[in-house]
Amino acid sequence: MQKSGKTLVLHAGEYQAKIVTVGAGIAELTHRGRHVVIPHRPDEMPLAHLGKVLVPWPNRIAKGCYRHDGAEYQLAINDRASQSAIHGLLAWRDWQISDCSETTATLSVFLPPHYGYPFMLMTEIHYRLDAQSGLSACLITTNVGEVTAPYGAGVHPYLTCNLAHTDSCELMLPSHLIWQMHQAVPLTDAASQGLDYRRARKIGATQIDNTFKTTAGEWEVRLSCQEQRMTSWLRSDEPWLQIYTADKLNRKGLAAEPMSCPPDAFNSGMDVVLLKPGDSHRFRFTLGGE
Repeated sequence: MQKSGKTLVLHAGEYQAKIVTVGAGIAELTHRGRHVVIPHRPDEMPLAHLGKVLVPWPNRIAKGCYRHDGAEYQLAINDRASQSAIHGLLAWRDWQISDCSETTATLSVFLPPHYGYPFMLMTEIHYRLDAQSGLSACLITTNVGEVTAPYGAGVHPYLTCNLAHTDSCELMLPSHLIWQMHQAVPLTDAASQGLDYRRARKIGATQIDNTFKTTAGEWEVRLSCQEQRMTSWLRSDEPWLQIYTADKLNRKGLAAEPMSCPPDAFNSGMDVVLLKPGDSHRFRFTLGGE
């Protein structure tokens, strides 16, 4: 057994993907032998949640504390810099392999109740690698308990153009609205912070670690590098998107994290899914390169 659990290798056309069971993570995705996401070795514990699935909340819960249905709950603080609970409870769990073929992989995991999150969830993710459309995924979570559970989901891939430095890349985003929690007006114009990338432009030395409110319907993030003659992209229809210039990873790519809700949603209530017993929530995204 390796630090990232078992590794499943998928092939389709000129794509190859490596899925690891710890965190149901994407450890590698290549197109024509070039990296579409920042990879990590299966025998290492990756930095910065590389490729992990984020359930039952993405991003952060301030002070790890929230209220639900009249009760207050305290989660472990696992991000000391922000004094928050970060990225849910399943990123470092070893998921079970339910099914696997040359082009598909399904992993599942049971989340039992505990003191900070006393709800019961069953989560599975279906990966499919296609020669034309790249790596698509559908994350399905079902409430298998007896009470309604607060819920959110996200994933944490890092787009890259074959590990080219982010400063040399161009970025295009599907939004001009930035979320700033705890502000009187939480949505502000990205242009006011120099972060309007609706038209592709060079990132340069700009540091980004911001949440964007996305457009309705399917949207796309594109990271392009002229030197590599390559573009990597992520598509989803989730309402929120976290962008981070991977400063902890030597700026070799860009975290593009679709999310069903913004940071601290368990406290703000913004887009939190109230998952009733027996109900399921679906979350989709696709990654590819050209």
